[in-house]
Amino acid sequence: MTVKMKLTAALLAALGLAAGGAQAGALSLLPADAVVRQTLAELPQLRGSALESDLARAEQKKLAAGQYEWTLRAGHSQRNIVGGERYQEQELGLERTLRWFGKRSKDEVIGAQTVALAATQRADTWHEAGRTLLADWFEALREQVAVARWQEQLVVAQELQQMVAKRVKAGDAARLDLLQAEAELGRVRAQLQQAQLRLEQVLGQLQLNYRALPVPQPAQAVQLPQPEFGDAAIETLQARILDDNHEVELAEAGAALARLKAQRQESERMPDPTLAMRAVRERDGQERLFGVTLSIPLGGAARSAERDAAVARAGMAQERLALVQRKVAADARRAATDGVRSVAVWRTLEQVAQQTQEQARLMLRAYQAGELALAEALTGRRLALDALLAAQSAQVDALQAEARVRLDAHEIWSIDEPKHR
Repeated sequence: MTVKMKLTAALLAALGLAAGGAQAGALSLLPADAVVRQTLAELPQLRGSALESDLARAEQKKLAAGQYEWTLRAGHSQRNIVGGERYQEQELGLERTLRWFGKRSKDEVIGAQTVALAATQRADTWHEAGRTLLADWFEALREQVAVARWQEQLVVAQELQQMVAKRVKAGDAARLDLLQAEAELGRVRAQLQQAQLRLEQVLGQLQLNYRALPVPQPAQAVQLPQPEFGDAAIETLQARILDDNHEVELAEAGAALARLKAQRQESERMPDPTLAMRAVRERDGQERLFGVTLSIPLGGAARSAERDAAVARAGMAQERLALVQRKVAADARRAATDGVRSVAVWRTLEQVAQQTQEQARLMLRAYQAGELALAEALTGRRLALDALLAAQSAQVDALQAEARVRLDAHEIWSIDEPKHR
């Protein structure tokens, strides 16, 4: 194969769009589900949420037991009668405040809701950690794609420099052409070094944050799959996201807990009574007494204010729920739109890249035939490369948007069993 033929083949390979893989969509780019689950479980925020669940269960036990405890009172006294006898007397008492009017059952319900809220908080923390991991993963993949493309371009630049050097030696090209080819080779090499530096930094951060997670494989950057959501309906994807959303569930659980606490505080309008039993031995046992007393506090302004505050907190929680529902609906719409429209952007840029690729191929042939200056051929080649990098960046964006929709719809990396659609 001649140098010209090798150069043309290398150029076509380097400028060809690495799309249309056999595997389906963004799922083929993601690490194994079991590995991701292990990685997420080991994150500090997830370990902290597990401790919060333990705390909620302890709080549940505390509410079930109640804040009141038995109080034991014991006393000893001496009775002195002027000019008379002295007697030893003893007293023993037992008392406890009792929850009534269904307060114990209300506390048990609040305890159960506290545990449910902690579980929902853990699920939401898991999901947010998954979002961050997904973004970091695709950032590393994006840099790998850039490195792969610049490595291909380096091969082309080397082939071009060798071809021009032979033409100059043979007297078919000017010395200026060789200088331009060598400058282009140096530019591509510098771009590759910068891309490799960015990739090294991103991979280092990825391994630091997720120790059990393998790095993206270089083969993934060479052969990117086609995004799958190009023909999907935005409303359908939005509904999939909103079908089971931890952020909304967390706000709902918080609002429900606030309502339960307000209802519990309302029941404090009737204060809890204190039951006391008293046994007394007087005059050395000549007199014995046994009595039962019941005392009830008289509610005042502080109790009413606490009830009003609990009602206000419940109203605030309900308003937060409404705000979260709007925010989540907007976020779901945005994610669904990105999942669909980003595919259209990629397809447009891919078409542009194919057109500039053909233009670069024709310009290279024209230079080889002596019909075009090398500077113009290099300009066409740079335009083709820029279009290729833009197209592949858009392809990675579309794949990331697809993966984000699947993550938000709990089809992947769910704390529970993922859904299958």
